[in-house]
Amino acid sequence: MKTPEDYVQEIKEASDAEWKRLKYVLDPPEFSIMRGSKYIRIVRTTFGSRSVHCFLDFDGNIYKSASWKIPAKGIRGNINNEKKPLLGYDYYR
Repeated sequence: MKTPEDYVQEIKEASDAEWKRLKYVLDPPEFSIMRGSKYIRIVRTTFGSRSVHCFLDFDGNIYKSASWKIPAKGIRGNINNEKKPLLGYDYYR
């Protein structure tokens, strides 16, 4: 069973590969974890600006962000599935 830290590492690797493929010269985004009572917020920091990449529940289900504080309704995937959304757009590995 994967942890949120494992998932963040997967996101970081996919993001770094995409930035390298697009030949961006600036530093790629950083990802961090903020734990709450119901959800885990995955935060993306790019050029000093923070945004919510996604939310995770404690079963590993992935949710899009409705705002900084709450996830959108509907599960988008699970961190334990082989195919899952990694980036903010529908990018499947």
